[in-house]
Amino acid sequence: MTKMGKVEKATKPSKDENPRKKVKKVSSYKKPSYKKKIFTKGGKQGKDAKTSSESSPASTAEKWSKSKKKRMRKIMGQQKKEQDGDKRQKKASDEATPLPNSPNPSTTPATATTTTPNDTKKKNPMQEGFKARLVGSRFRILNEELYTTTSKNSYDKFKENPELFEQYHEGFRHQVESWPENPVDVMVRSLTSTYQKKTQKATAGPCVVADFGCGDAQLAKDLLAVKRINRTNGEPSDENLFVVHSFDLVSPNELVTACDMANVPLEDKSVDVCVFCLSLMGTNLADFIREAHRVLKDDGRVKIAEVRSRIEYSFSRNAKDSKKADAKKDGKKESSEKTEGTLEEFTGVLGKLGFECIHTDRTNTMFLMLELKKNRRRPNKKLTFSAKPCIYKRR
Repeated sequence: MTKMGKVEKATKPSKDENPRKKVKKVSSYKKPSYKKKIFTKGGKQGKDAKTSSESSPASTAEKWSKSKKKRMRKIMGQQKKEQDGDKRQKKASDEATPLPNSPNPSTTPATATTTTPNDTKKKNPMQEGFKARLVGSRFRILNEELYTTTSKNSYDKFKENPELFEQYHEGFRHQVESWPENPVDVMVRSLTSTYQKKTQKATAGPCVVADFGCGDAQLAKDLLAVKRINRTNGEPSDENLFVVHSFDLVSPNELVTACDMANVPLEDKSVDVCVFCLSLMGTNLADFIREAHRVLKDDGRVKIAEVRSRIEYSFSRNAKDSKKADAKKDGKKESSEKTEGTLEEFTGVLGKLGFECIHTDRTNTMFLMLELKKNRRRPNKKLTFSAKPCIYKRR
């Protein structure tokens, strides 16, 4: 028998030996790398921003929020539009300038030239909007000051700063555009129809009108264009129907006399009609009415056009004090509620100042028209009254 040898167990290969290498599959597709644009406060992007931040240690490469990025894009777009507009304007001006060898336009025959919309510079709607807002806000501030101070203080302020007058009336003209009807036009029609009949007599002279708070004297311009009707043929003559004296805080043209409306340069009983067209502004309204009583003839008239909310909620200080005294006697609290019917109180105050209301027109939804005549009473010199200030909301 042969001896059987020892059977050796199979052992794992050692770490030193080279095992079978695993083959890793490599695809040819490469994932694209997206680099985010970094916005900095300097307005640079991407690599330029990084290099600028690395080169200058003072500059910061702070990342902006989405809203700030959006604002910056909008600003950069506007700047680009403005630069393009300047370039187009410069190019148009260069084309308009004649060359040294070009013929003299005075010697060449005139030819019809047509202008295209591109030749004129387009207005920026954003700039126009900002300008309109500034005009409106300035008007509201000046309007509030005129309503809440005396006429003397307003006259002194506008005398030192006459440019405020134009700023105020520029905003006022914007307000008039939104009105259904201008009260100046209503006043012109009323005066023309009334005094065209009264001046039919040969001895009758022109109607003398005093416009208190005339603005740019639009009433005077319209009335001076009216001619007297000839009695024989019924056609307009060369004679003017009206003589107009216009007064305001500043004189923007030759028709206006700058003064305080409580002290106008007119003689006593020299005027046929006194006009207050949206001009009862200030805290001393009684002084205006007393001055109108002084310059008005005995058979003269006063025409008032005002915002309805002001006149219908007017009050007399003396009347208010008497109401408080009566309430204290009765032991009742004074009612602060304002209702319709205060127009009667306003006309009552006018009666103490020497006037009687003979006609009231409330057909207009915005304005109130009053016609007054003298009631043969001396104006009360101590009486003061005010009206609700017409203050616009601030935006």
